[in-house]
Amino acid sequence: MRGTVRSWDDESGWGVLVSPEVPGEVWTHFSAVRTPDPDAFASLDPGETVLFTWEEAEQDGYSYRALRVQQPGDPGTGWDDAEDEDEDEDDEEADVDALSDVRIEFDSGS
Repeated sequence: MRGTVRSWDDESGWGVLVSPEVPGEVWTHFSAVRTPDPDAFASLDPGETVLFTWEEAEQDGYSYRALRVQQPGDPGTGWDDAEDEDEDEDDEEADVDALSDVRIEFDSGS
């Protein structure tokens, strides 16, 4: 989804996005902002255009929360304007990539 950064606070690390396709303002955290360099400081500028995915979730007084945010066409983030149309499919693939197996064994002492 394409939207605009309404506000951003670098010190607090969060801001608000708006889009005509979302029925309200969307809260976003710096951890949702994708950058071409994973070690770069994640920040947004009020007024800039961004691509984002969102979910309905109560967050700091907002009814919607961004899951992933990036500038259109940023190289190295794995997401561009063409993929914007298929964002639900991309998110499912990203979720699968993030899964891992954990095995926990308890010694019952017997």
